[in-house]
Amino acid sequence: MTRGSVRSIIGARHLSFRTCTSTPMTRTLDALLKLDELQSLLGSGDADKLHDAARRAQVALGFRATDAMLGLEPVGEDVLERLGAAVRAALREATALGVHDAACELARMHMADGDLDGAFATVVAAAEAGHCPGVELAAHIAGRTRDPQRAAQALGWLQAARERDEHGRMHFMLGLFACQGVGGEVDVARGLACHTEAAARGDADAMFELYVMHARGLGCPADEAVALVWCRKAAEGGNVRAMGNLGGFYATGSGVERDPARAVEWYERAAQLGHGRSAATLGTMYATGDGVVVAREQARLWFRTADDLGFDWRDMAEAVGLDVEAWDDAFAGPMGLD
Repeated sequence: MTRGSVRSIIGARHLSFRTCTSTPMTRTLDALLKLDELQSLLGSGDADKLHDAARRAQVALGFRATDAMLGLEPVGEDVLERLGAAVRAALREATALGVHDAACELARMHMADGDLDGAFATVVAAAEAGHCPGVELAAHIAGRTRDPQRAAQALGWLQAARERDEHGRMHFMLGLFACQGVGGEVDVARGLACHTEAAARGDADAMFELYVMHARGLGCPADEAVALVWCRKAAEGGNVRAMGNLGGFYATGSGVERDPARAVEWYERAAQLGHGRSAATLGTMYATGDGVVVAREQARLWFRTADDLGFDWRDMAEAVGLDVEAWDDAFAGPMGLD
């Protein structure tokens, strides 16, 4: 699911019948036009046009993946399969022509298929060329596979790219490698230094790691106040886990004055960016009246959103005394407004 798509899902649940039934032909035609464009470009040798057309088709495919959740009649599977195959072919051709961004997109597809070997092989040339997104992706794959040779390669690419690390991603990955012992021995102090540098360059994920390290006393004295500062910075910078944690702090009064309204605000921001646990938490809050007015439809909406995000909210709901079967059955009814 693409970043920010959950907000669209929530906003579109109450689309009118007329809206839902007036667009399938347009969407099918759009897919066919994009397919025709890609097929006309394959073999042309025009790397930029291939990559641009493939990216636009990818966006369309991303929207088509959520059609059923929005109550829209899906575009035919045969059309989508042909478009998806054409996108991959275009990205392969653009990659062969030296478009490193295309290599990264194709590698992510391999990863989604569970083909980490293919993903790594696809992005090697980009990483060797010092393309920072390619280096980051290669390092991510190496960290997942724990292959010593790949880890050593990725570590070298990360170190070589540090001077061009405008947004802190190289230092963030170096911090993860150091803390986890990827490509060498575990060195938490070095990890802390790398994450600190990444955070200084604006990386919100590094800020979240600093929150965890200061909260747990990893490579530094444990300090809840400092940890909270980093959690807030990470949340404000866009890290969804930090948003969810900050919502929890306001919900419970941990380290801050209890403020249910701000808790809901942060939980909603996290859920709308794909954090399933935050969506589930909102569901339990609205179902039980924990810090908010009981609102069954809001609860149903957030539980359903958690399901859409692949997070099973049922254990959480059961833990606060909700009848999970009754809430599951409630999904069979029409969604409405309180």
